[in-house]
Amino acid sequence: MNKSIDLNKTVYDLVQETPEVKDVLASLGFSKITSPMALKVMGRVMTIPKGAAMMGIPMETIVRAFASHGITVKGAASPKPGEKETAMQDHAEKIKQLLKRLGSGEDFESVRKDFVADFGQVSAHDIMKAEQLLIAEGENPARIRKLCDLHSTLFHGRTEMEILGEEKRKQAAGLSQIPSGHPVDYFFHENTGLTKELNLLSVLLFKGDKVRIIESLKILKKVRMLYSKKEELLMTVLVRYGVNGPSEVMWGVDDEIRMDLSRLLNRLSKEEVSAVKGSIQTVLTRMKEMIYKEENILLPLCLSHFTDEEWVDVYRDLHEMGPAFIQEIPSWLHGDEVLSRRKASQNETEAVQDGTLSFSGDGVNSPAGTLTMAQVKSILSLLPLDVTVIDEQEINRFYKNTDRVFSRPLSTLNRPTYDCHPPYIKPMVERMIRQFREGTSDKQVRTFPKNGKMVTVTYAAMRDDNGNYLGTVEFIQESEQK
Repeated sequence: MNKSIDLNKTVYDLVQETPEVKDVLASLGFSKITSPMALKVMGRVMTIPKGAAMMGIPMETIVRAFASHGITVKGAASPKPGEKETAMQDHAEKIKQLLKRLGSGEDFESVRKDFVADFGQVSAHDIMKAEQLLIAEGENPARIRKLCDLHSTLFHGRTEMEILGEEKRKQAAGLSQIPSGHPVDYFFHENTGLTKELNLLSVLLFKGDKVRIIESLKILKKVRMLYSKKEELLMTVLVRYGVNGPSEVMWGVDDEIRMDLSRLLNRLSKEEVSAVKGSIQTVLTRMKEMIYKEENILLPLCLSHFTDEEWVDVYRDLHEMGPAFIQEIPSWLHGDEVLSRRKASQNETEAVQDGTLSFSGDGVNSPAGTLTMAQVKSILSLLPLDVTVIDEQEINRFYKNTDRVFSRPLSTLNRPTYDCHPPYIKPMVERMIRQFREGTSDKQVRTFPKNGKMVTVTYAAMRDDNGNYLGTVEFIQESEQK
């Protein structure tokens, strides 16, 4: 008797109902489906048509493959060659036009009425594609950021994750759809803690308790740590997959929220609560909307792109960067197992490579003498500063982060240095490295206060004995504020 599958269901549900589905998909090139972790995490938000569109596999090929295994496909028509891509483009184009109408100042309810009439649901990919189309047409990312909150309100209650929640999570409790301690699980926990702080501040605003409002705003400034994790660990990986929208738009909104919190604290030191209340409520709303965007747009995008190795890298670097609104990073059993295997392999490699370095300099302008690799490692660890090395190809090659003045996620090693900088900082970094490369500058120093201490950041050009540019080194050192 022939079996049948419904393509409207997620890959995870299809495999649970018909185990042969996994073998058929693997034979078609869906190699990740053979990983139990990928099936549990990504498979819960991914459908076969969506995966086929991402990998460029014609649906008729998939239908034939299932038919050869005695499985009938229902629930979605097979598109003609190119038809799926055209439909996706039209979808994004329609959404783009809606966003442009919002940007031109058209009444929100009028735009939303047309949106609801045209779309039964909208995917995170559609939103991302529409924003990228606007950027490609020359729209200023800063202007798109101004519309970002309206975008979120427009799509509220209509993303695939919410519909999936209505249909698939009714019988589930909490975060049972993902493994405990998985990075997605971590971000949901952090957002729960952040939401509690936001709700507390709302109550304090109602009471007008200025002292406690100031204390609450200071706690909320820890959102810098949380946003940094999202930006450096998630967005930079998405950029490598060609998904630039979140980095171009969401990162900018994060920066605005961070600056708003600092401004509000400064104003409260001089003004009464009544004069600042409206501005505080506005930033509270923006922070709640950002939680919504992360959980219903950013994280689903990550789940549909990241490999298991990349999720383990995120998990490793979460511990490097530390928690924000929760007490500790939850443990992920699978991540710990993989990291343990990596550590054992690394120790074996380092043992083989351990040797001696000889220097023939004068000991003043260049080093002289002999050091073992173990001694070099010890010296670096004892230096009272943090070090970052960017090679001549502008790739992050080395971190020494003992003092942890700033987080240095290991996942950014061997990646372009610009990937780990906010969009508005990139031009400054590019200009500095260009000056080092051209020889018009050899050093740049910046000093600023941070957490009651003074931080000195020194950037210097590395050159060989002939003056050839070898890369850039960054030294970071803290000192007591005078």
